[in-house]
Amino acid sequence: MAGPTTLVAAGCAFYATLALFPAISTLISIYGLAFDVQSVSTQLETLRNLIPPAAFEIIQDRVNELVSVPHSSLTLNLVISTTIALWSASAGVKSILSALNIAYGATESRNFFAFQALAMTLTLSAILEICLGMAIMVAIPILFRLLPFILRIEPPPGSIELSVRLAGISLMAVLMILAYMILYRVGPSGHHAKWRWVAPGAIAATFIWLLAAAGFSYYVANIASYGSTYGPLGAFVAIMMWFFVSAWVVLLGAEFNAELEAHAQNKKRVVMRV
Repeated sequence: MAGPTTLVAAGCAFYATLALFPAISTLISIYGLAFDVQSVSTQLETLRNLIPPAAFEIIQDRVNELVSVPHSSLTLNLVISTTIALWSASAGVKSILSALNIAYGATESRNFFAFQALAMTLTLSAILEICLGMAIMVAIPILFRLLPFILRIEPPPGSIELSVRLAGISLMAVLMILAYMILYRVGPSGHHAKWRWVAPGAIAATFIWLLAAAGFSYYVANIASYGSTYGPLGAFVAIMMWFFVSAWVVLLGAEFNAELEAHAQNKKRVVMRV
């Protein structure tokens, strides 16, 4: 089980790396249709400690380039980047769907068009969820700065900034849990698990990912020297490894859910026999 899962996670990391910059273009374009694109770069700070420094700088530079594009050209960018990003990113999603079948011991029974449609739907849903999360994160600092005036209290120095940071991480965790629950619910072929059976793995995967991402970022920044080993490619190697860790954690949560569900079903059969 671990061997195939690890190989599929590596495949997901490859496709995710290819899709990263087209996906960022799509995200900026969709977000810019309804909100101020200048706020995107500010929200990136939430991810600073979860992404290797060199990789974060590359992503930040790309975002800064995109937000400087005039708003009038966002619609054209949306059409071009969405087509490229959805094809590339959906390939990574399809790899995850195949890995979920392995985790649940399921055989792919969906036809070609249903499988492709599901992968595209999940990919686009993930992008829209990120846009929604970013929009909410823009409103969080405003809300926390208004609360002292509404409640007529004087907050301690630095408490508002800390509250905003914690609220941002909490929002990210909630959105990730919801995304994982949907993925574990509809991903495996011919398998319709109850929501209570997919929640434990989704919660575990979210918190493991937060710890693993922060730990990997610290490792790359302070211990491993990807730049010395890989030269100019060090940042991209770090990005691919970051995606590998992320995909592996997602599949770990799926296997955890599969074991819990199998245990619950076996226990139910034993009770019925008695």
